[in-house]
Amino acid sequence: MHRPPFRRARLLLPGLLLCGSAFAQPPSPPATPEAQARAQRFYAQVCARCHETGIGPVITGRGLPAAFYVALARSGRNAMPAFRFSDIDDPTLQALGEYLAATPAAPGARP
Repeated sequence: MHRPPFRRARLLLPGLLLCGSAFAQPPSPPATPEAQARAQRFYAQVCARCHETGIGPVITGRGLPAAFYVALARSGRNAMPAFRFSDIDDPTLQALGEYLAATPAAPGARP
């Protein structure tokens, strides 16, 4: 069965993010306290508008790596917009990914 190229690419993205391919960036240094504060403000002001109101899926407590959140925010998917550097800079986005990766699952939440 032949799949259109865009569909194949969409299927490969999660694997590329999680497999540690040769194209992976070296690990980023831990976020500064200032970047962490900016990231939490960005989440509260931008992300929570959809992800905590039932418009988008819950993204906290999912146990996903920070790199997944960073890649998804930069590339977008379905109704999720792609955020440009002018929307959120790399250090803040990395801190946001770390923040989301570290959030615990809600009590009674399904994996």
